[in-house]
Amino acid sequence: MIVVNSSDLQASERDASGPGWSSLRMLVKSDKMGFSMNKTILKVGASLTLQYKNHLEGCYCVSGSGRVTDHATGEEHEIKQGVLYALDQHYHHTLMVNEGQDMFLISVFNPALQGDEVHGEDGSYSA
Repeated sequence: MIVVNSSDLQASERDASGPGWSSLRMLVKSDKMGFSMNKTILKVGASLTLQYKNHLEGCYCVSGSGRVTDHATGEEHEIKQGVLYALDQHYHHTLMVNEGQDMFLISVFNPALQGDEVHGEDGSYSA
């Protein structure tokens, strides 16, 4: 059994961050679950343009709100508490956080992240 307390991960190699975001890597590749799970916080007003070329990602919004835009189609989706979005086709997308409250997401990656990744210039993580 794996039991992880998020407070134990703060300021560790599993505490990743970049402009407008931070992510505690709760489960990582070395846990051998086949996926990774992260507690991700996006700051009010953050806008992240991403494309996970090497991973599939699902995000469940616990709190906060914003929108995700698909660059290929221009389609926008409202993200708020209780909404899940999944990037099942490696979508090039922008996630924007509304004013008022940080966005708290639980994100799952397949294949699993190592735990210390940050976004490359193209918005992806390495394989």
